[in-house]
Amino acid sequence: MKPVGLLYVGSVLLHYGFDVTLIDLLNRHDPKIASFVKPKPDKQYGTGKFHTVEISKPPQLSFVPRKYKRYGAPEEFFIHELKGIEKPDAFFVTSSMTYWWPGVRQTIEVIKRVFPNALVVLGGVYARIYPDHARLHSGANIVYSADLSQLNTLLSDLFGESFDDDLSDWFERFDPAYELYDRLGYLVFFTSLGCVYNCSYCLTPKLYGKWVYRDHERILRMIRKYVHIFNVKDVVFFDDAALIDKENHFKPLLRKLIRANLGVRYHLPNGIHARLIDEELAWLLKQANFVTIKLGYETSGPLQNKTGGKVQDEDILRAAQMLRSVGFTSSEIQAYIMVNMPGQTEQDVMNAIETCRKAGISISLNEYTPIPNTTDWLELTSAGMLPADVDPFLLNNTVLPYWWKAGMDVATVQRLKDLAHGRTSTLRS
Repeated sequence: MKPVGLLYVGSVLLHYGFDVTLIDLLNRHDPKIASFVKPKPDKQYGTGKFHTVEISKPPQLSFVPRKYKRYGAPEEFFIHELKGIEKPDAFFVTSSMTYWWPGVRQTIEVIKRVFPNALVVLGGVYARIYPDHARLHSGANIVYSADLSQLNTLLSDLFGESFDDDLSDWFERFDPAYELYDRLGYLVFFTSLGCVYNCSYCLTPKLYGKWVYRDHERILRMIRKYVHIFNVKDVVFFDDAALIDKENHFKPLLRKLIRANLGVRYHLPNGIHARLIDEELAWLLKQANFVTIKLGYETSGPLQNKTGGKVQDEDILRAAQMLRSVGFTSSEIQAYIMVNMPGQTEQDVMNAIETCRKAGISISLNEYTPIPNTTDWLELTSAGMLPADVDPFLLNNTVLPYWWKAGMDVATVQRLKDLAHGRTSTLRS
């Protein structure tokens, strides 16, 4: 997990001559954290558990029989890092999952406790999906809900200077500014942005517009540079749709990675399109030393067509067979299955689990959450199945089954998790 969008902001700020300091409260490998809390050991591929602190449960979640925790570096570490910054002009804060917005607000509260007159700009996924909510509740002075192409206009407004550089090609021109880190356990990159599909549950096409990919030589230079700086062994590609136009994009990129032989492991954790995998692509992935291949499956049954028709059961079986035939193991290939989708039955999920077992691949069961302005959201709110003004706090996919009457209840979700993880062999409806 890396704040790649914020790192692109940092790259643009460096380009314009600003002095930039990065505080990443989720960087488990920051050597300075060890002075405040005992670091948790790495698990596989540089990943591991975050430091956690149990905190008071908000009244809105009093009905949820679970502990409420804050994840990431201790607050004392954050305050220490803030006090090391001399006369900051502005703070740029990012946000990821919308239902984690209380953490964003607390982050901004700490900044303003140390710097009462601080100018705070909030961007990221929460700011883009819920800009009005963020303006009311985050504590930020400015909520930035545009993409990076408008950053020069924001900077001109903030500092009264001209930043007239055209940033419309920011994704091609800039690398994420990983040089702002001291130490990392792995690297995360995007080779493309956007998606050509319009799945009912996903907002990616609306957030990024048309699908674009970056020049392969630039990608390779970027990877080589940061692998050399940090001596990491794991590189993650977090594209939403890496295999679109695969003959012109991902296959040529894979050939360059094979020739470069950088001595790293590559990962595709964000659900690639199973239908687009062919024998050559499978072979190239294996030769390039990919060790994590996650397939976007979502569900079995009629919802496959209703949600966009991106994948069918036979696509999963065929893709798994081709990947297994070139040497990928069942633990290296995993399919994402969503549970608690609108209109999804327990049997749909059970059939999807069975398809994965038949394919000889592992399973990642992910709990669904509705996202504003998606087709699902519009249908659910217009039908009265979801309040349009629901606080994103309550849309946490772990919380949703405790109150959402239009979906599966907690017991059903847990039974399906047990089945997916092999803790039970049969289910009764």
